Amino acid sequence: MRILSEQAVERLIEPMAAIEAMADAYRRHTAGHIPAPGRLDMGRDNPKGNVLVLAGHSDNSSFAIKANMHVYPDPSTRQRKASSMMMLWNAVQCAPIALIATTLFNNHRTAAGLAAAAQRLAPKNAETLAVFGAGKIAPAAIRYLALVRPFKSISIVGRGAQHSGDLAAQLRNAPELGGCDVRAVTDPAVAVRDADVIVTITTADTPVFPGREVKPGALVILAGANRPQAREADNDLIARARVYADHRSGCMERAGDICIPLRTGHLNESQIAGEIGELMLGGTPAPAGSCDVTVFKSIGIVAQDIALAEAIVGRAARSGIGLEFNPFTGACRQASATPEEIAS
Repeated sequence: MRILSEQAVERLIEPMAAIEAMADAYRRHTAGHIPAPGRLDMGRDNPKGNVLVLAGHSDNSSFAIKANMHVYPDPSTRQRKASSMMMLWNAVQCAPIALIATTLFNNHRTAAGLAAAAQRLAPKNAETLAVFGAGKIAPAAIRYLALVRPFKSISIVGRGAQHSGDLAAQLRNAPELGGCDVRAVTDPAVAVRDADVIVTITTADTPVFPGREVKPGALVILAGANRPQAREADNDLIARARVYADHRSGCMERAGDICIPLRTGHLNESQIAGEIGELMLGGTPAPAGSCDVTVFKSIGIVAQDIALAEAIVGRAARSGIGLEFNPFTGACRQASATPEEIAS
C-alpha cells in the first residue's frame, strides 16, 4: 500500500491532467458506470464539527472511501479547520492500494471540476471573472479557471475586505495568470455586472449577489451552499437560468440553489438541461430558449475523487513517490518505481 502525504499529492497533481480527469469523472458518472456513493453526514454541536464520509465503487477495480472533517475550535467565530483522508482499494483483489492525505487534494478536485465544466459552458471569448469567496478553495479555483479561458480581469468578493484584498495581492503577480488584473471588490453588483463567468465558493446561507445584474450570456458556477436550506443564487438569477448539474437528482434533493426555487416555483424542472457529463459524452448544449444565463451547480461527486486518486496513484507508482507500507507486517519504506511500473 502506498502512503501519499499532502506534499506528495501537491507534487503529483498536474492541473491540465486534473481537469481532464474531472471531465472523465463526469462522463463515467453520467454514463452510469460509477454507482451512486454511500454517504454519511454526521454533525455535533459540542464541540461544533462535522464529518462527511463518502464511499463508492468505480467502473473498474477501484473502491474509495473518504472522510472530510470540519471543526470550529472557537465557537464564537465562523473560522473552521478542515482535514481529509482517502483510502483507495483494489476491490477485485480485496487489497488496499493507497492512503492519501486529501485536504489539499480536495481543493484541486473541486477547482478542476469547475474548470472542466467552464471549458464546455463558458463563453469562448470570456475575459472577465467574478469570484465570490476568498477561502481555501478560491486560489485553486481561480488558477484552474484561468487555464480554460483567457481572463483579463478578475474580481474577488469575500466576507471581509482584508481577506479578499490579501488574496488579490497574492494572485496579482502569479505567473500562470499572465499579468491579469486581479482586484478585490466590495460591491457584489459591481463584481457581476460585466462578468462573463461568475463562480461562488462560499459558506453563505443566503444569496451573495443580485441576479438581475448578471448580463445575458454569462456562465454562473454555484459551488457552495450544498445544503437544502442554503443558497448562493437568488430567484432573479435562477428564473433566467438554463441549469446543468454534476449530479441531477442529488442537486434536486439537497442543493438549496436548486431545491428551494423548485419548491417555490421560481425554477421549472424543464430549465434543468441535464448533467454536465452528458456534454462530456459528446452531447450538445440544450437550446437556451427564454433563458439568458447558464448555471452549473456543483455538489461534488465521488467519481471526481476516484478519477483524481487513480491518476495520482498511477503517477506516484511511475515516479517512485510516497511511502510503501505493508499492512500485515508493518514494514514501511520509501517508495521506488519498479521497471514494471515505469513501463506502465
